[in-house]
Amino acid sequence: MSSRIKPLHSKTTVKRAGETIGNTRASQAEVDAAKEVVSNFRSSHGYPLIGVTMHVRQRALQVNPNAIVAQRLKRLPTIVDKLERYPKMNVTTMQDLGGSRVILPTVGEVESLVGSLASATRAQNTIVRKYDYMRDSPGPKSTGYRGIHLVYEYRASQTEYHGLKVEVQVRTELQHAWATAVETMDLFSGSELKYSKADPDLQRYFAVAGSLMAHAEGTTPVPGADGTQGDLQRELGRLEKKHGIVSRLRGYAAIVGEHAKSDRRSTLTLELRRKEQQLSVTVHETLADAEKRLAGLEALNDENLDVVLVGISKVGQLQAAYPNYYANTEAFTHFMDQQLT
Repeated sequence: MSSRIKPLHSKTTVKRAGETIGNTRASQAEVDAAKEVVSNFRSSHGYPLIGVTMHVRQRALQVNPNAIVAQRLKRLPTIVDKLERYPKMNVTTMQDLGGSRVILPTVGEVESLVGSLASATRAQNTIVRKYDYMRDSPGPKSTGYRGIHLVYEYRASQTEYHGLKVEVQVRTELQHAWATAVETMDLFSGSELKYSKADPDLQRYFAVAGSLMAHAEGTTPVPGADGTQGDLQRELGRLEKKHGIVSRLRGYAAIVGEHAKSDRRSTLTLELRRKEQQLSVTVHETLADAEKRLAGLEALNDENLDVVLVGISKVGQLQAAYPNYYANTEAFTHFMDQQLT
């Protein structure tokens, strides 16, 4: 990541570029030019991101020397996808183009770090918004997501970066395990749990899982899943028996282990037989081969069979985004095992 890419365009120009990307009537040349503008705006967050992350890391290590701190710029394809989904979105108001993430073992440590960051009055960058998805203001998301987000605005010495924002996510290990499981399920099942677009049972499973984690951590339950621990465990058991989420996640983890570091440009087809909870993987040398296999299976109209295409490069991206992927996945499945016994 370059530390000194400067913003080359006004926010008005960047806003218009975002609107062009979301405009289905725009020509390919117009969209390509707009992507160049948005790409520069994205990359210009690199310098503020480094400063914010250094500050956050210093405070986090004071709370716990084993705190995990990572930073990333949002991938351009992800930004483009969001602008295409929401054509009226103003790209200049996206608060997470630059993002830091801190993982700590306990709720107490998360709140200690957030308190430390909030009281850092001499910090060159300023917290302008706080979203507490753990307790209140606004509380856990209906998806089951929990954590605390702080939005920083760059106000240090390099004036050309003034006003650029960086989002800091602070989570417990359990909250991060939940998020890892959702990312995994979205990639390998073709669902969009993050956007509340998935099989209703699958959405419910992760909402209930989030609430059970909230019970374990002594924080606010997920809205709509605020029953007793026993009621939630019984509901989780019914959903697990029907869909086999834990075994699927373990199967997906094995796929990541086998293919994440592959330099091949192959495509996988994942075939899940629901009733048998049987997952099989086929590697195809070309996308055309994979699509042919997919079309053949879909033509069977077998309601017991779920099929999805996954590019091997996407598997590598999942591994890169979650460096402790195996530990995170195992933490989630282990917690689920405890709730299901």
